[in-house]
Amino acid sequence: METFKYISCVVCLGMFLACSNEEPVINEPPVVTPNEKPAEAKDIMLTVRPTLDAMKTRAIVEAFQVGHTMGVFTRDNGGGAVSSNVSFAYDGNEWKAGGNAPVKGDMNVTAYFPYSASVTDYREIPVDLTRQEDCLYGTARVTKQVPTAALTMKHALSLVRIKVMKDEYMGQGKVENVTISGIRTRGRLDATDGSVVQEGNTGSIPAGGNYLLNDASPVMNEAVVFPTVSCYGYTVSFDVDGHRCSYEIPAKHEWKAGYIYTYTFNLKGMYNAPVYMEDVPIDVEYWGKYGNTDEIQIRECGEDEVTIHPNYTQYGYDCYQNEGKVFGLYWTGWCSFEGKLRFVLMQNGRIVEQYQPIDIQVKSGQWDGKCIQCYVTVSPGMYELVPLFQKKGESSWFMAVDYENGSTQEEWMYEVLPPAPNNLPALRMMQVEGTEFNWFLVNSVPDGSPWNLIYTISNKGEGALHGEIQARWEREFKLKSNSYRPSTKHKNTENDIEWNEVIGTTSIDIPNGTRYWKGKMEILIPKGRLEPKNKNNGVGYAAPRLHLYWKAEGSDKWVLLRQDADFLFNRNYEDDVYDQTTNYLAISLYSWR
Repeated sequence: METFKYISCVVCLGMFLACSNEEPVINEPPVVTPNEKPAEAKDIMLTVRPTLDAMKTRAIVEAFQVGHTMGVFTRDNGGGAVSSNVSFAYDGNEWKAGGNAPVKGDMNVTAYFPYSASVTDYREIPVDLTRQEDCLYGTARVTKQVPTAALTMKHALSLVRIKVMKDEYMGQGKVENVTISGIRTRGRLDATDGSVVQEGNTGSIPAGGNYLLNDASPVMNEAVVFPTVSCYGYTVSFDVDGHRCSYEIPAKHEWKAGYIYTYTFNLKGMYNAPVYMEDVPIDVEYWGKYGNTDEIQIRECGEDEVTIHPNYTQYGYDCYQNEGKVFGLYWTGWCSFEGKLRFVLMQNGRIVEQYQPIDIQVKSGQWDGKCIQCYVTVSPGMYELVPLFQKKGESSWFMAVDYENGSTQEEWMYEVLPPAPNNLPALRMMQVEGTEFNWFLVNSVPDGSPWNLIYTISNKGEGALHGEIQARWEREFKLKSNSYRPSTKHKNTENDIEWNEVIGTTSIDIPNGTRYWKGKMEILIPKGRLEPKNKNNGVGYAAPRLHLYWKAEGSDKWVLLRQDADFLFNRNYEDDVYDQTTNYLAISLYSWR
């Protein structure tokens, strides 16, 4: 499975490649009437028993149908004369010859599908993609004693399927004129080995269209194509509501004979406009119990000593009641063990709220880290975030023995705020325009020249939102920082300074009734900022973070746009799927390369 980048036209497209199991459309050739000329009594006549090759993917012809007809050639095994092109038609029970095909000894049988009376050479079988027919070939050997050719019919062509999903797009979604262009439409098949030689000029093949998008029951557009080792110059195009959309298939794509290649295009909404996104409600009952009802017994760590360090503060310090919050840490063990990790909130050494455990491995002397999405319901107030560890096979939990790099209990303190008001927006996603999002990677961007930030606002209250959004490039080491805690700061470094710079601002005017809003903001980072590095190895550390802040119309307060990951709390989303939503980007500069 390979995932490819979004492209843009009037609407934007996302695409990925996959194998699928949809039912095929079968193009039935005409029935060939068998030749009724009687055979000489002394001849033993060839019969055929073809089967379809077992494929890794499904194909246009998955089972032979009444009326299917193949062409068959025979040749003496000693290199004698080749018989004429004899048709064999399937009547639902057996394949009946349309002419004489005597077996006079050891003979090679070569078959192809579909039959054409004009074929004279089984190594030069014309293939016309404009007919959009599956093309099969097979070989076998027969004798007078066994005159039935057990043919395994293989697929000589590839099948491309094109699926268009409405996804974020808010328009009507009328799809027309789905085509694949830049490919040759004619060729010649050698039925002995399935090789195809493409001929002629390049052209286009229609693959479908004339329907309305329906993601619940998507239409599959199909086209039979020649196998190729490179899709250089190949383009998929279609019209959506009169707007032409095109995607150039990467040259590195290879189409193999007998395989299906499905290209799925997800329509993306226009910028600074409403978009549709999956909105799965929180299963409050499930997440209120998952991990929260466990009886936790805490023991002394004994020899199971673990050292911890705060991490994942880039999601922001703000924490609201009745919302998800990403907590995280680094750890290293003084001994190795398998077990579990969980977070709890404590006051005065007493557990006030606890969250679901996850499986981890602790390795002696090796640092590892993890972030966990926790559903916070505790009353507003100050709490200590405490990670607890459990060894496999035990029921009790233990705390870390100490902190690392000078981190203290203060760095693990969080203030839980009252529930966020409905008119406080959040962020579902943001990314640098023209790139694929990776939540764990640093995004390299230009300094001194503008670039665009794409963001999606989550408006839970669905009321009108009027105000401003400010993009800040941050690198700070403080207790309530949205980037790093004080203990993250290293020693023996260069260019190791803190900053909090405004690098972009835009006005927001979201109409009432809008759940998600997709916007674009121009970002400009001035030149001159040097990369903070470790002097020992020259490697950069504590990459600056980009956050968005919201200021409502009539207010003078800027508030961090928190992460809206509510859909992660549906019970179908228990795995790490943080690449589907974030409220920060790690940023580095081209000049730092």
